[in-house]
Amino acid sequence: MAEQLRKLGELMFKLKWWILGVWVVIMAVLGIIATQVGFNTTSEISIPGTKAQTALTRFNELFPDTGAQSAKVVIAVPDGKKITDYQTEITQLADNIAGVDGVTDAITPFVNPTAISEDGNIGYITVQMQGEGDSGRLSDTTIAGVQEKIDNARSDDLTIEAGGDLVKQEVGEILGVGEIAGLVLALVVLLVTLGSLIAAGMPLVTAIVAVGVSMLGLFSLSQIIELSTTAPTLAVMLGLAVGIDYSLFIINRYRTYVIDGYDMKTAAGKAISTAGNAVIFAAATVVIALAALSVVQIPFMTVMGLAAAATVAIAALVAITLIPALLGIFKLGLFSRKTRKAIKAQQKKGIVHHEDVSHKTMWYRLGERITKYRKTVLVGALAVIVLLAWPMSHLQLGLPTDETAAQGTSQREAYDLLAKGFGKGSNGPLLIVVEGMPGVSDSDKAAVQARIMTEAQNQLAAKAAELGVTAEQLQMMMTPAQQAEAQAAIATQVETYAPYYQLQQIAERLNDVEGVDTAMAALVTDNGTKGVIQVTPTTGPSEEATKDLVVRIREDDTQKEITNDSNEISIAVTGTTAIQIDINQKLADAMPVYLAVVVGLSFLILMIAFRSVLIPIKATLGFLLSVAAMFGALVAVFQWGWLGITDAPAPIVSFIPIIAIGILFGLAMDYEFFLVSGMQEAFHYTKKAKRAVVDGFAIGSRVVVAAALIMVSVFGGFITNHDATIQSIGFALALGVLVDAFIVRLLIVPVIMSYLGKSAWWLPKWLDKILPHVSIEGKK
Repeated sequence: MAEQLRKLGELMFKLKWWILGVWVVIMAVLGIIATQVGFNTTSEISIPGTKAQTALTRFNELFPDTGAQSAKVVIAVPDGKKITDYQTEITQLADNIAGVDGVTDAITPFVNPTAISEDGNIGYITVQMQGEGDSGRLSDTTIAGVQEKIDNARSDDLTIEAGGDLVKQEVGEILGVGEIAGLVLALVVLLVTLGSLIAAGMPLVTAIVAVGVSMLGLFSLSQIIELSTTAPTLAVMLGLAVGIDYSLFIINRYRTYVIDGYDMKTAAGKAISTAGNAVIFAAATVVIALAALSVVQIPFMTVMGLAAAATVAIAALVAITLIPALLGIFKLGLFSRKTRKAIKAQQKKGIVHHEDVSHKTMWYRLGERITKYRKTVLVGALAVIVLLAWPMSHLQLGLPTDETAAQGTSQREAYDLLAKGFGKGSNGPLLIVVEGMPGVSDSDKAAVQARIMTEAQNQLAAKAAELGVTAEQLQMMMTPAQQAEAQAAIATQVETYAPYYQLQQIAERLNDVEGVDTAMAALVTDNGTKGVIQVTPTTGPSEEATKDLVVRIREDDTQKEITNDSNEISIAVTGTTAIQIDINQKLADAMPVYLAVVVGLSFLILMIAFRSVLIPIKATLGFLLSVAAMFGALVAVFQWGWLGITDAPAPIVSFIPIIAIGILFGLAMDYEFFLVSGMQEAFHYTKKAKRAVVDGFAIGSRVVVAAALIMVSVFGGFITNHDATIQSIGFALALGVLVDAFIVRLLIVPVIMSYLGKSAWWLPKWLDKILPHVSIEGKK
């Protein structure tokens, strides 16, 4: 493959303007398509096949007219005032919202008295909405229409906030101040490494081209695929980081060849055949790790993984095609004036071949010290990792909710108001789908009629007391027409509420279950055989007690108790917490398979590349140390709230660990490639294992440090993103790369390699015959 890549590099160098034009045309065409079709994203998480998702689907099938989506518009009034004081304004707001296209109903707190807090200061309008298509996604028009009505109703006396599905989850600010600051830091690292502004700018340009192409392609497909709000930002984050790094490797190698006296076209070809070949290997490990997210079989994670994998693949393609074209355009412009003179002088003298590594460099001396004091270095490195990793044992997983939204946002304000007025559980009610109840019987109607008659008698007695007469006297004062009207009203109520009787019986028994604040019959079919109970827990949706409640309701013993041992009645639980439990379980079940696929394929690639069994094992074990440190720091900062980065400490979003593991594994193997390949080259030349470790360290450490600093800068820039999920991912990857590159690869790897000696390069003969022979950098 090296020869083909060399020819490709020389061809790209020669056809420089054509290649540049091709990439410009590709971006322009995709840009036109994206602007024509628009783009849609969703914050909804669907997990086909889980208990909670099945129950939610069944709920929508049984009661399609209620709307697939619902949310609360929360209203608060000033101290000393009551919600009832603003009945006219609130009713008008509900009517206005109900008139928005896509809204099926808007129920005021005056129709539903449980929607007013005990102190009367907080209430909410329940908004039912119908989504579009099979996904049930709310249209932008519906969300914008409701938001407009809310904005118009706000006043000094009325605080009105909306949460849940009423808040459009836009793709976050992909390149905000923090992200740009990260790119600026990356540019500084490139300037120091490459020595000129043009050379430093080229990796940024190619990374932006790669990200631009992938994003425009992704948005063009967003009408066909369901794209999560996190996917584009994750793809941008990763695309910028690897795009800059891959270009850096190639440009750095090109500069070396030109300085050694090669003509520029030949140098470009050789750079692509060596560093470009290594880039393809490195990109392959990242693509494998991300594409393998599809084995989890959760649609939004599959899309997220494939989108990020495609971005990395495009970044590698841009690096091996556009970089040589840009080299052809700028030629010696990549070098300082002094270096250009030295290059011209060297080209007159002829090509110089470096067979020995300079022992005078800072990197060589550092490698010597690390291997000389290897015990101390190893103990110190492991101590730092243990210190970072210890909070990992307290890791809790959850889903993004309004609770984790940024301070000051409407959804966060709505969450806080609901918790204040109605308790934490009101932010995450559970829906209990009940089927198989007996149909409405005469005894049900009689029981309902008895309750209604008792309530009517109580109301009659209260009215009589106001008038200073007895209930019997008041009844005698009613005309025959009034009595007939009252009887008809009672009969109507019996017909209306009789179907709810069996469902309410189950709800009342649910009220006795530990962890339930209230349980109420919410919806029922006309024949009373199927219905939905809304359960409000005593604790918030992310709390362990609420998870325990879901598990408790799902237990056979509990279900027998609340159904009176009926074998015909089935009960299914859904809601935020139930979905959270199921996705955690699904991810836990998928993790071993995922790791087996990723680690297995990457192990094979490393074994083929290095002709060794122990090096892939060492690389994998080192990666596990990085993961432990990454998760420990993630728990301390985002779950416990250390350092003040997040203003809403909460359980770590369920899918972050598996995504972070996939990305970090790919990047960790990149560093392993670029560092150990130098050791391999030195060993093959000297046959002295310990010397090869130091020589290889001197060759590879400089570029690994630069690449890692760029990665940390780019990922770290996303810590300032307003989206808590993106913040967490950015922090996790920045810390993970920092630990993996500077502690695991640059400290622990040379120490372990020095201990292993020649055995590091051992490969059974029978295996050597089976494995194909390829070189990471295209050298025979």
